Amino acid sequence: MKTDIGEPIFETSLVPVKSKSKFLINAEIKIGSANFPLTTLSVGNPHTVLFVDDFDFDWETLGAEIERLPIFPKRTNVEFVKILKRNKIFLSGWERGAGATGSSGTGAAAAVAAGVMNGQLERKCEVEFDTGSLNVNWRNSDNIIELTGPVEFIGEGYIEL
Repeated sequence: MKTDIGEPIFETSLVPVKSKSKFLINAEIKIGSANFPLTTLSVGNPHTVLFVDDFDFDWETLGAEIERLPIFPKRTNVEFVKILKRNKIFLSGWERGAGATGSSGTGAAAAVAAGVMNGQLERKCEVEFDTGSLNVNWRNSDNIIELTGPVEFIGEGYIEL
């Protein structure tokens, strides 16, 4: 299946992020006693992307902490990204209000867009998750992010009102 996510927005006032900077691209933010380089953007919802060498740290606790930083008035999703090649990444995501998730289409889109803006990734990338993978194409022609990947019915439910 293929779908368009739309155009990424990096302007902090629109993400939204409380910042004096117009953009936070590979910007250092102090969390506790450590500084973390991160990129913020919106792909319909707010995302913060951090590039990591490995996952040998408690990324879930850090994700929960970043989600609730006062600079994010609507909180933020947090994507931890390990670059495997310029066109392939592994992503673990922390979704605002939900916690660690197995995959995220908007998270994949945000991770690739942030990687492109940081000069680390190609505009066409495979994004691997613990649960599978999908392909992201941030099109040059119209600046729209396109996702391509498998779709699988996993269940249905009913809510009694």
